[in-house]
Amino acid sequence: MFIYTSPMNQPLSPQSLLEQILQIQRMEHGSLSVIRQGPNGPYYSLNSWENGKNCCRYLPQDKVPEVKQAIEGYHQYQQLTEQYAHQIIEQTRAQLNIGIKKKKTQPSPEKSRPKSGSPKSRKSSS
Repeated sequence: MFIYTSPMNQPLSPQSLLEQILQIQRMEHGSLSVIRQGPNGPYYSLNSWENGKNCCRYLPQDKVPEVKQAIEGYHQYQQLTEQYAHQIIEQTRAQLNIGIKKKKTQPSPEKSRPKSGSPKSRKSSS
């Protein structure tokens, strides 16, 4: 039996990144906060930024695990799409032969300065 493993540093192909993105079933953006402690445990709110405003939603305790997974799904989505975009940008640059233009190094000025035609004399302070 042969098992093929890819090196850890080798990036995934754009197609495999898209396949992983398609596997994400739930997403939510924002963060969970404990509003206060109640007799049966903490009360939560889901806080997010929408349409230029902070939006807070009450979250029942029984939904907290699912919402945590949805938030993780959104983080995973962001990471995968960033990797995908980076790879497509690199492919585009390679196809269009767009490279980084290196700055030309200028020769350093010589230590001795060119001398002027007349020597400078120091004025007396009297």
